[in-house]
Amino acid sequence: MSVKAQYIPKEKRKDTASTKTVKRKLFNKFHTIKLKKRRQLTIIKPIVYCDTLIMEDESIIKISPNLSSFTLYAGYVKIGKNCLISSKGMNGQDGTHTHINGQWGKNAIPLKLYLNIYALGNLSIDARGGNGGQGFVPGIYGAGGDVNLQYYSSTAVTFRKSRKSRKSKGTISVRTKSGSMNYGRLNELVANSPTARNKIYDPQTKQLKVQMHSSTIQGHPFNRDRRNPQILATQSDTERQLRKDGKFKFKRKQEIIQPSDVKVK
Repeated sequence: MSVKAQYIPKEKRKDTASTKTVKRKLFNKFHTIKLKKRRQLTIIKPIVYCDTLIMEDESIIKISPNLSSFTLYAGYVKIGKNCLISSKGMNGQDGTHTHINGQWGKNAIPLKLYLNIYALGNLSIDARGGNGGQGFVPGIYGAGGDVNLQYYSSTAVTFRKSRKSRKSKGTISVRTKSGSMNYGRLNELVANSPTARNKIYDPQTKQLKVQMHSSTIQGHPFNRDRRNPQILATQSDTERQLRKDGKFKFKRKQEIIQPSDVKVK
């Protein structure tokens, strides 16, 4: 990679406390980012500007899991076959004999991409949430990340929801779903939680009455979390319902996108 300063709007160069400006330490400026075939680049800055972005066949741009969001501007983009930009959340680790509960999957990192595309084979954008780890209490999945793409292209671009048509040229596939997890095990624990309620029919009163479930699953001697595993599962399920699929938005620009068009909070 060759590195050279390039034009950044004056209002974005100021190092002030205003939320409308970008602090200098938060972004990188490149003249050219070129990934050779099957090479991978991990980006650790939340904002990157570059004049030229070239991704040869099967190359990968991976966003650091330590970032809360990522913005990329590229003035000239050339993408080969089966390339990937990934902000996928990390998978949770499975439980062990000393830490029996599965680890939660991480949320995907939201993306803002400003790309002037001049050549496109096929590109995948992966912003799925991480999978929950297996365990006595299974880890919940991570949420999908939002993807906001603004692009200019001299050729037609087709969007797809999966990577099945990887041989099709001029295509971008985007995945923003939440991760996966062991639903069956979590539901088993939640259904038998001491706080779970079950309606049963009383033949004497001929009415439905609420009956509390008794706890049927005993705690594990190596459960480092001292809470009742069924109660922990219920709390995990509440958090799980807040973790949604990400949203994908795109807008094709009629004119070349300029660095000054980039919007960063």
